Amino acid sequence: MIPNISPMSTDAQQQKTHLPTNEFISQRVRDYYSKERLPDVKTIEQREFGTISPPSFRFRRHMGFEDMKALARYLVNEKPAHMYYSSAYYEIPGAPTMAQKKWLGADLVFDLDADHIPGAENLSYAEMLASVKVEFIKLVEDFLLGDFGFDEKDIGIYFSGGRGYHAHVRHASVLGLNSHERREIVNYITLPNHDISSLLKREVFDVKEFRGHITEKYVYALPDPDAGGWKGKLRNGVLDYLNEGLARDENEIVKELEVCDGIGKKSAKKLWSELFDGDMDKSGASKIIATNKLEAFSDDRTRNLFLKFIMERTRIMAGETDEPVTSDIKRLIRLPGSLHGKTGFMVRSLTLDQLGDFDPLVDAVWDGHPGETKIMGLADFDFSLMGEDWKLKEKEELALPTAAAFFAVLQKKARIAD
Repeated sequence: MIPNISPMSTDAQQQKTHLPTNEFISQRVRDYYSKERLPDVKTIEQREFGTISPPSFRFRRHMGFEDMKALARYLVNEKPAHMYYSSAYYEIPGAPTMAQKKWLGADLVFDLDADHIPGAENLSYAEMLASVKVEFIKLVEDFLLGDFGFDEKDIGIYFSGGRGYHAHVRHASVLGLNSHERREIVNYITLPNHDISSLLKREVFDVKEFRGHITEKYVYALPDPDAGGWKGKLRNGVLDYLNEGLARDENEIVKELEVCDGIGKKSAKKLWSELFDGDMDKSGASKIIATNKLEAFSDDRTRNLFLKFIMERTRIMAGETDEPVTSDIKRLIRLPGSLHGKTGFMVRSLTLDQLGDFDPLVDAVWDGHPGETKIMGLADFDFSLMGEDWKLKEKEELALPTAAAFFAVLQKKARIAD
């Protein structure tokens, strides 16, 4: 996604005018694009490109390249801080206006960013990256491959180089979708403001007739085992959580429940008691697992709070994705294989098998310069990279592996030592 460009801080202004720092960044970017081969861009001659490049750092778009060789030459010569390409295909991608480009279709793109994780402000960078990967795997496996039935070969999977992951669906069935249709797909995945009771089965267990009036009593039950879509997800989510909970500690469960909006500590303890307290075989959880009926709860409110909690666990990023990215049929998104100008990390192309063990702080780092580089701290900065922890102090000089120095410099926490 294209970042917001804000006015530079004093440290950033000092760094921008610091010649050794600029030369260091420029040389490292040039070396990367000279030595590394980018993944092939599908139908590159129909893609629009955009860039943020020194020295102006202004965003420029409306560029086109005839092939990967032309793109590679541009990257080596211009040494861009950020490089983007369009999810859309155009007849004339380099035309100066959108109307002149003649839109032909667009990939369906999903962008999950760690900023969307509830409580992200309290997480370290490494923890944010780990959390967003869990959500991204859920998106790909449960929705794109599962509910929508795409094949893995139709989905490009990428680490963004910053704080999240991208999925590019290139199947013919999505290319012609308009913005509204793409927004409907996001709404299905996030399920905003949905009546959870509509996903359940309502079973009548007693019927009484009095003076011609019929009164029915009913109980809510989980969807059938073969239910698909959100009904199947709700069923599996409930049963998985209850089975796991039977072997877990009370404090752990209460702490997990109470962070859900609307539950709180008192309701969390009540839920634990009604589901897991007492003999395991006679607990509310065991009864639900055995009968599929949600009869363990003392009232409708408690049952609904539990189901809301399950849905929050099941939805992507607690119901948040970057919807404008998916619905925009003319979006520019980070170029696979390019370097991210705020981290120096590679926008890594991945398979689903690689994704599970992928560690951005190791696997997205380009270690193309052996040896160390001396930097001067512009602020106190603790960070982890390549399996090592580093402590940078303001106005102190430190020699770091060049990849770590590159990260600190791009984070505006250091400059190259004089």
